[in-house]
Amino acid sequence: MTWKDLRHRLQHPDHKWKIYVLLGVAAYFVAINQIIKIRPDHIFLALVIFSFVLGKQRARRFLIDWLPFVLFWIGYDMMRGVADSVRGTIHVVQPYRWELALFGNFLGDIPPFLLQGAREAVESGWLRKLLDLLAANFYTAHFALPLLLGWVFWHTTNDRPMFYQFVYTLLILDVLALATFMIYPAAPPWYVYNYGFVPPETNAGFWSISAGNLVDVDHLLGFKFFTTLWDSFNANHFAAIPSLHGAYPVVLSWFAYKKFRWNFFLLSLYPAAVWFSAVYLNHHYVIDLIIGGLYVIVAYLITTKFLYPRLFARFIESAAASDSPPANVQAARVLN
Repeated sequence: MTWKDLRHRLQHPDHKWKIYVLLGVAAYFVAINQIIKIRPDHIFLALVIFSFVLGKQRARRFLIDWLPFVLFWIGYDMMRGVADSVRGTIHVVQPYRWELALFGNFLGDIPPFLLQGAREAVESGWLRKLLDLLAANFYTAHFALPLLLGWVFWHTTNDRPMFYQFVYTLLILDVLALATFMIYPAAPPWYVYNYGFVPPETNAGFWSISAGNLVDVDHLLGFKFFTTLWDSFNANHFAAIPSLHGAYPVVLSWFAYKKFRWNFFLLSLYPAAVWFSAVYLNHHYVIDLIIGGLYVIVAYLITTKFLYPRLFARFIESAAASDSPPANVQAARVLN
């Protein structure tokens, strides 16, 4: 094959978009290497993208439709190198005071600290171990269940309108959350519980307990899974408000109800379990979770009232039209 033939082939519409993907991945590697240096998970991301680049039409659509998840991964990952230098003062006292004002009058203390006292009173009994394991599973399901439900919408049920509303509600939610993390960095309750109201700048070793009570689950497992996950891969230790752990389960349960009309009460048990786990593990105040729920409402309204009807509905209709076989082929199918 001559250079002219190769250039002509690459300029074909079926192949040109692959060049853009290649250049995008290369630019990402250059940028990420300048900020935090390339790690194995970056290579994995590139391999996933290239695996779809080499596929057929449906793989191309997958890459386009699932782009929001990739964008969030990139945006959150890049916070690892810029969050400390861009964000302002970390708010340690104010979130605690909000929580105390909300619950202190009738509980006597804030819920995260009350649960810590209850855990310590139980010590190493079977109930504590059971709650630790259940909370860890509910809390970490946050990373996988959005992908699973998205796959059900996109592939299993082939409901692209529902998929687009779901995935772009998550994207708008993520954008709003990432902006808030930078504008209003907030310390989680585990920091206040261990260090009080001392500014994080004077506690260089705070990250050693950033996994909160998940370190107890590591003790049960016999290896440092959650400690490594939170200490090494958490891009921002002071991103408590809004709580995406509080927001994501609400989005998942709501869209599952919209699509399948399952029992609403049973579906609401999942967000309730995650919310309890976030407080029980000392990762979030209740106020963080409430603010996350309010962000869900805003993201959902932006997506369903503005983005989807004005942009994505037309895109899906045009894509469906292009995927439909010609009229004579459809007629032949009917006759056969």
